[in-house]
Amino acid sequence: MFKPIRPALPFCLLLSLIAASPATKPAAKPTFGSIIREQIKNSLDNLQSSGDFSAAEKQLLSILDQTIAFSLPKEIDTIRDADFALRLIRQLQSVPNKNRRLELLTYLRANDNLARTLVFLINPKQDPSTVYALLDRMRQQRADQLDKFASLAAAICVVHDRPLERQINENEVHAPNALAIFDFYAANESRLFFGLKNVPAELLIFVVDTTAQIDEMNWALDNYAKDPKVGARFFDIKYDYEHYRRGTPKRVTTEGFNLPNIQRFGGVCADQAYFAMSVGKSIGVPTAYTHGAAANVAHAWVGFLQATNREGWWNFDVGRYEAYRGVRGIILDPQLREPIPDSFVSLLAEMIGTKPADRHSTVALTDAASRLMDAETSGFDPAPPTLSTGILAKPRKADLASELELLELAVKQNPADRWCWLHIRELAKSGRLSLDQKKKWSEVLQRLCGSKYPDFALALLTPMIETVDDVKEQNKLWNAAFEIFKSRSDLAAAIRMSQAAMWEKHNDVNAAGRCYEDVIERYANAGPFVISALEKAEKALRASRRANLIPVLYEQTWMRINRPKEMAAPFMTQSNWFRVGELFASRLDEIGETRKADAVRETIGSEPPVVERKR
Repeated sequence: MFKPIRPALPFCLLLSLIAASPATKPAAKPTFGSIIREQIKNSLDNLQSSGDFSAAEKQLLSILDQTIAFSLPKEIDTIRDADFALRLIRQLQSVPNKNRRLELLTYLRANDNLARTLVFLINPKQDPSTVYALLDRMRQQRADQLDKFASLAAAICVVHDRPLERQINENEVHAPNALAIFDFYAANESRLFFGLKNVPAELLIFVVDTTAQIDEMNWALDNYAKDPKVGARFFDIKYDYEHYRRGTPKRVTTEGFNLPNIQRFGGVCADQAYFAMSVGKSIGVPTAYTHGAAANVAHAWVGFLQATNREGWWNFDVGRYEAYRGVRGIILDPQLREPIPDSFVSLLAEMIGTKPADRHSTVALTDAASRLMDAETSGFDPAPPTLSTGILAKPRKADLASELELLELAVKQNPADRWCWLHIRELAKSGRLSLDQKKKWSEVLQRLCGSKYPDFALALLTPMIETVDDVKEQNKLWNAAFEIFKSRSDLAAAIRMSQAAMWEKHNDVNAAGRCYEDVIERYANAGPFVISALEKAEKALRASRRANLIPVLYEQTWMRINRPKEMAAPFMTQSNWFRVGELFASRLDEIGETRKADAVRETIGSEPPVVERKR
């Protein structure tokens, strides 16, 4: 007896069943980056089990060396991940308590945003033990908030890892508790001018470095929130002329030095700058207390960040007196507590709108270049990877060419990071760069920074040019730099002064004199350069036995200088107009033209010298 044969399935249905059946997907081939990341993970996993930081550091250094040698330029994230792990372990090794060390490692691995922000923010010149001690205290009380406000937490840790205080003339101010600062900004995020989460930690260090107390900050936030030009608050504070003229104690000092009292009683320029700076920090605007000197008198003003959409810039002009325009400013780096030029701070504005990964890659690539520099003497021989594809055919070596390649990649990722540029400057100053390399890097610097940050660009270019041995070639470079920066009178004058110094060094007095004359004729209003140029020109005239032309030199220069708008004594006396006028009067005294000298002094409001003079 036969069983009936079932009808066959339709062919189309058969195909659909075959298509629906699960297919075995071929395993993805491992890449160099995936292998490295797996090695990093295993190393950190083993560390959490063993607690052997020395062994982990040795292993991670070997992994980093391999990534430096073999990573393709388009896969720099591999170097970034390897550098992050090594930085993390080295920094945590500074924590004296082993149990705390492992607790922090576990916490940071579970909070990757905070970990990467902090690890790449800590500067090699900084003691990481104090940074992690503060992080540990904050972790114990705000563990669930730190990763949410990673940039804020990291900025506070690197700034307030040790007591922060400021001396504002006779008044000393101290920062509040770090946790209180964190709570203030976290609670008021929606009211802050730039918010918090999208502001890079590198800029937030100029917000959290406040020395105003929390009640003062609340007062400032209530009164000035969303002020787009907080630097102008400098001029909201009336100048204490009574203190200036008579030396009487300032009212703000006797009544109590705080923001409401500064607003009420006024003060001098240091108090004005401190007020505007502190108000800015209270409303979430990066600000910097800046100081410099015109003549022999120090002056203070304020710089603050402005931004529209994805572009930002630092404004150092709104919050200062006109007599001090052109004076180079010095700022205390809140993180390292060392003085830096205001041009270094200006460059930070370029970080607006940048991605954290790009900023971190720049740090990692700069670390990689430093590693190769160290390895030039200690040796560099990483093991070749097991893969033959997806890696450099010719691995990088510990030589200048590889170091420059990594640094060029670094500056392209984040041109606002001054440390990669400073590496280039040090290579130039140490004489390691050829003339062609200096020209190339000058072009890179000009392309990435020159038009927007000319002060910083010139600060980097100057040592590159100064270290060119051939005087004719160096002169060409100075002239080229002059053409680039001629729209900025203060920078053009600085270039001419450097050029004059070069000619003096090579005993070409006439060429140096032409540079000084150019400064005197064209840049008398650009800043204090004209005073130095006059002194040099006068010296040259005396040496050439043409001292009779000295009063003419000063008179012509004085006539070119604009009379300052601010005629109050504390500011007017520091202006070029006043200072050159005084020098002119004294030179007239020397040749016996005392009546004319007195007329000049009467014009500028200067007292005659206390000497007996024959009429």
